[in-house]
Amino acid sequence: MEAQKITITAEPQVIPSNCLFKVDRSLFVGTIYVSDGAWAKQWAPLAAALLDAVPDLKGVRINDAEVMISMQKVPEDWRTVARTAGQAIRTHLEAGGAAFVAGAVEALQGHDLMRHRAQKVMDEQLNPMLAAHGGWVEIQASDVHDLYITMAGGCHGCSSAAATMKQGVEVALRQAVPEIENIYDATDHAAGRNPYM
Repeated sequence: MEAQKITITAEPQVIPSNCLFKVDRSLFVGTIYVSDGAWAKQWAPLAAALLDAVPDLKGVRINDAEVMISMQKVPEDWRTVARTAGQAIRTHLEAGGAAFVAGAVEALQGHDLMRHRAQKVMDEQLNPMLAAHGGWVEIQASDVHDLYITMAGGCHGCSSAAATMKQGVEVALRQAVPEIENIYDATDHAAGRNPYM
């Protein structure tokens, strides 16, 4: 019997050095960002495969059925990078590889742990509240202690988005993760098509 073909699509992101890959199966319950190649080799085999295959890869975010890659700089031709990354994901999954080894969350360290703690605040505190307005926030990128946040759904283009970011998102993140330095709103608010207000 022939193995079922893995379907992967690629979507450019608002931050031009990022690309999101959607896979037709669940990879991991939760969200983990990996930028440390040595850590990935021990705990995150899918991220390690991508870090090995894609030159100038800064980091990999894996959640549910998605893989977002962040490059050190914007590629001259995303098509080449996307093909390489997509093939690395497909090859790893077809070989039966897992996204993470058991215990990976507990083993997180350094800047990736800081980002994980910020993600947990979003998942457990912020997004459940924003869901009442059909919106959510996510970490689009990070740079050491700095975070780049995007707002989506009903928050995208909402007239209260700036206040929500400054008085809600930033306050909650800074209280829970005090080592965060700068928080940037990376949302393209002008492109919002279905704002709550």
